[in-house]
Amino acid sequence: MKHVLRHAQTCGVVLLVLSLCSPCPQASQPDPATEALSSANGLFNRGLYELAADEYRTFLEKFPEHAKADQARYALGLCLYHSERFREAAEPFEPLASNEDFAHAAEVHCLLGQCRLALGDHAAAEKAFGWVVANRADHEIADDAAAGLAETFLARERWADAAEQYERFLDTYPDSALRPIALLWSGKAAKDEPVGRAIAFLLKHQKDDGGIYADTGLKTYTTSIALTVLVKADPKAYAGAIEKAKAYLIEHQWDETESIDKGNPWYGGHGYGQHERPDVSNTQYFVQAMHEAGVPKDHPLWKKVVVFVSRSQDRSESNDQAFVGTDSGGLIYSPHAGGESKAGTVDLPNGKKGLKAYGSMTYGGFKSFMYANLARDDPRVQAAMEWIRRHWTFEENPDLGQQGLFYYYETAAKALKAWGEDTIVDARRRNHDWRAELSEAILRRQKSEGFWVNEADRWFEGFPPVPTSYALIALAHCR
Repeated sequence: MKHVLRHAQTCGVVLLVLSLCSPCPQASQPDPATEALSSANGLFNRGLYELAADEYRTFLEKFPEHAKADQARYALGLCLYHSERFREAAEPFEPLASNEDFAHAAEVHCLLGQCRLALGDHAAAEKAFGWVVANRADHEIADDAAAGLAETFLARERWADAAEQYERFLDTYPDSALRPIALLWSGKAAKDEPVGRAIAFLLKHQKDDGGIYADTGLKTYTTSIALTVLVKADPKAYAGAIEKAKAYLIEHQWDETESIDKGNPWYGGHGYGQHERPDVSNTQYFVQAMHEAGVPKDHPLWKKVVVFVSRSQDRSESNDQAFVGTDSGGLIYSPHAGGESKAGTVDLPNGKKGLKAYGSMTYGGFKSFMYANLARDDPRVQAAMEWIRRHWTFEENPDLGQQGLFYYYETAAKALKAWGEDTIVDARRRNHDWRAELSEAILRRQKSEGFWVNEADRWFEGFPPVPTSYALIALAHCR
């Protein structure tokens, strides 16, 4: 995840497809093109991006000259981008980028830039991001493009250009949710100018529904982090805003109020926002916010959290909707649609593929179990801890390598602090002072200029403010 408020626009543009690809009102007997587009949109709306991509391709093959063909190409690109199939996503974005009159040209260029950056095509990424900065400077997504351009300079080792671009970005877009919480955990007070300015920015963006978010996307992330900021800063001074944000997050937990019953794999989880499928990452940020805000342990939300997190755990004995895994006790990204893991699959003895648990989600789920007041000897808690013991390391994000490493550090620090033991005994019965080991791993990776950056730039940890924020928060929990 990149700078939360800044990248809300890029990640959130996937929601725009619901409006820009909606078929025009038709008579009671829709034409085949409208039916095909409606089918694709329905799959997209349910988060079934692979299936939606197939439907959009079929539509474009049958109706290449349709009035909404460009919108369908955009939607196809979004599906592939959302699935992290960046090379394929770039293909429909490229012809759209040449049409400056396309209604969402800025979004297309920014997404194309992200695809090219992920693929290591830095010249093409610079061109795409630069177009937005030069031609759509007032667009709501321009900050994302400006930061992407800085990342591209960094990747090309154009240090002076990168430094100049970062300075320009920070001058133009100085506020975010992650930066103030990192400063607060590092000992800054709400009255200190950088924190106070950022808090004012967050309060400015609190909506009438109580959420704290930009106009599109990442509503759970930004509201959860912002709520944590306000609680950490001054719970009395910001009591009204805290209660509104808390109510917003509770209201948007997937449950019966959204016609999701307990038998649905979405039940109890949180996603990027309304209509978005839940995952452990969004859910653990929601759980962290509820914990920080002091929500009573007898509140119904906690039992619902346990239901969702249990269904994300690779433990068939307690998972009533078990996905195909290895019974490792670790956690995957989401139980949605048969399960999803960012770590991919592992070959099973029966010839099938099993989803692979990985470090950051296992710590996130483990922490969520703890905050939800499961007993330490609960089999689900013990299974997650045993996975952690078997995969003990701070040299990588287990089963993801260097990807998401600083997110892993922050999540591990919070989870181990919640566990409450100073020493962890790994599977080989070796003792580990987790605070000392984690601090050493983080400090060893600090650049001489003072910041942190991850060369494995998945989830945008190549943008220094993000891993730097994660690192500061993790170090604060090691104290």
